Amino acid sequence: MKTWKVGEIAHLTGLTVRTLHHYDEIGLLHPSLTSEKGHRLYVENDLMRLHHIILLKQLGISLEEVKRSITDPEFDPLHLIEHQLARINEQIQIQLELRDRLNDIYSLMQHGQPVDSARFTEVVQMINISRSKHFTREMAGEIQRNYTSLNSEQMKEKDEEFRTLISGFRSEMEKGTPERDPVVLDLARRWKSCIQDAAGDYDLLSRSAESYYREHSSQALHFGMDPELYQFIRKAVLNI
Repeated sequence: MKTWKVGEIAHLTGLTVRTLHHYDEIGLLHPSLTSEKGHRLYVENDLMRLHHIILLKQLGISLEEVKRSITDPEFDPLHLIEHQLARINEQIQIQLELRDRLNDIYSLMQHGQPVDSARFTEVVQMINISRSKHFTREMAGEIQRNYTSLNSEQMKEKDEEFRTLISGFRSEMEKGTPERDPVVLDLARRWKSCIQDAAGDYDLLSRSAESYYREHSSQALHFGMDPELYQFIRKAVLNI
């Protein structure tokens, strides 16, 4: 019977030894045999199972879903593929819409026509968010869908709305207004509504955005946001 050590499997598949050990720990793929010297050994069936895992991972399917597809006899792989195809098609559509926006900007610039800098900045930022590790695929998709559904005038209105709210929060913070003050609470309600319009789940988006802007502070400053103001807004929202 042909067998392989973990290092040999890593070499054959391009996976790291650490990844294979992780698959073992979570019960996704166990080596079937142990040698007399105590080495864990993979057999042909293990290698076939690993190829199955790699294929599903390349389709963008999570390890949890991969494990279910392999271990649950009632799991429907057709449903899994259909679901993944829908996600991929959605992402393709979003990227095509972003491409169209960038083509519009490119065409204007190519002919020497003025381009709204806010519009250009927002498109670039949306691309960055779509690639960021801090936002889930579903959240990035929701943000992009809502963004690409806006025309130029609506984009400008949304941008001005956020800037007006940030300016209002900053003014109240600098005056020493408490977070529970009715004026601040009204700003907080409007702020939360704007965020929910953008992505739906306010709490999840806030956590993701906080992590994202911690690494991209210059983008936060572009909107007039800084750590002190963010904390003021955060506390105000908790009071509504």
